[in-house]
Amino acid sequence: MQKICPVCGKKYSKNDNFCSKHSDLVRLVYVKDLVKICPKCGEKYTEEDNFCGFHDEAIELCYIKDLVKVCSACGSKYPESYNYCIKCEWDGPLEVIGRRDIDIKDIETNPNKNYNFKKHPNHFDTVEELFSPQNIRSLKEFDLTQSQFDEIIENIIKTYKSILKGLIDDYYIDFEGISILNKMFLFSKSFVKTYHKAGGRDLGHYMFNEIYVDDMLETALQISTIIHELSHFLFSEILEQIISTILDTDKTDIIEAYVYYILDEEEFNNLIDEYCAYTVEGGFVKKGFNDYGSYIEILKEFIPRHGSNLVEHANIIGNSFADYIKLIMRSFINDNLRREIKHEFSKLGPGKNHAPSGLETDLSFEWNEFKIAIGFILTNKIDAYLNDGVFKDKLLEYSLEFEKNNG
Repeated sequence: MQKICPVCGKKYSKNDNFCSKHSDLVRLVYVKDLVKICPKCGEKYTEEDNFCGFHDEAIELCYIKDLVKVCSACGSKYPESYNYCIKCEWDGPLEVIGRRDIDIKDIETNPNKNYNFKKHPNHFDTVEELFSPQNIRSLKEFDLTQSQFDEIIENIIKTYKSILKGLIDDYYIDFEGISILNKMFLFSKSFVKTYHKAGGRDLGHYMFNEIYVDDMLETALQISTIIHELSHFLFSEILEQIISTILDTDKTDIIEAYVYYILDEEEFNNLIDEYCAYTVEGGFVKKGFNDYGSYIEILKEFIPRHGSNLVEHANIIGNSFADYIKLIMRSFINDNLRREIKHEFSKLGPGKNHAPSGLETDLSFEWNEFKIAIGFILTNKIDAYLNDGVFKDKLLEYSLEFEKNNG
């Protein structure tokens, strides 16, 4: 670890403490601790310094990582607050440069409000309003067209791309220069709040419009976890947008709570959701690293209670949803990014987690059958739910969680 004189720049070993070039004692500092810079002369300073001592006027220091603008004439770099170069005669405006050193995990996003694609005449935000007799009839009739469904998918893609571009512009991110993991985190943050978590029993999870990914994992496994958990979010988002379309209502916390409830409480829907997430994940990770682990655990409880006849049907529905979610993913994860992802997996050695024989399906429903399946997911037990006293309490509990995270 190297030390440096903050006055003259002479470098020393870590065992030295003072610079020999000066008559007065100038204490050395570690190179890594020079985190601030003078935007006029380029002298570097430590965290404790605030102004440069080489000028008659007071030049305030800035952090090196915050140099996000450049003079096109002399190449001098500046923080965001500067508009013109103070080193040369060029009077043109500074140009924004991309940042590679930004820590994507520290960027806070709250994108959910952007996923109300248009203003609807209705805003059903209570259990009573959402489940009025008229709305229940509309949901059961389920008059959704293929073009309406396609528009939902297109709007999700358009919206995340707009949010992603805004993040890149607002934080001056050099997108091509950041790591594949940072790209994937930025992608996820364009849809939903996404955080690191330290340790725990799971690799990551999605809950109430928040995704958590274990930062102790290898890069490849963090990427596959993002894809998996983002698939759960997108599955929910698509269902929420369908309800919004059918009932001509804004997407509200109570709608999100209802979708969360039917996917979490109803075992058949839960099976579909989990199969879909693993299928999407398998479309982007290296072969051998997709084990369908959580899905198999759900199967162990599902089959004794419901038999095996429904499993293939659930898988086909899950795969049908996965086709559309992969379409959303592929609008970001192009061939170059897929190669980067597979390169990260190659660092882990050969994959051994092959799915059990016969588990994966390549069957998907055509629209007419798929439409029936979506309607079944949304309304299969709606009458039983409304006659269950716990249902309303659960929905209110969940809607408060969504309200907290969407605020």
